[in-house]
Amino acid sequence: MKHKAVLVAVATLMSGMLTACGGGGDTGAYCDSLKTAKADFGSLESGDVANFEKAFDTLHELADEAPDDVKDDWETLDGALTDMEKALQDAGIKISDLEGMVNNGEIPEGADMEKLATLSDDLGAITSGKVEEAGNNIEKHAKDECDVDLTES
Repeated sequence: MKHKAVLVAVATLMSGMLTACGGGGDTGAYCDSLKTAKADFGSLESGDVANFEKAFDTLHELADEAPDDVKDDWETLDGALTDMEKALQDAGIKISDLEGMVNNGEIPEGADMEKLATLSDDLGAITSGKVEEAGNNIEKHAKDECDVDLTES
């Protein structure tokens, strides 16, 4: 049962991070990528874990493309995503395993049950005020510079 709480924590964290989506790349290309990515993130806000892996990849790409104005904020957000991926990996969980865990209660073979039990604590540490502030800055930049409102579904 504790693994279910971990999955809810992962889904909640992803949802919060995704509503906060924005080196020194071309702002126009970044804005285009952001608009495309926003369309992909709608299902994640509802906790649809089937697309988490694609979302992580997209967020990493956006961090790489981010213009100087939000580069540091993207590095903060991307660092939190990387930490979450590492915490899952340390527990023997791949992002692609989350769908089966959430939908069917399937624990992947080789998962470390002890680390899985403490995973929600590890993920909670990732949701710091610094990450929230970075997300808010990215969100503001997206709206001001790209005319993309990341708070709208």
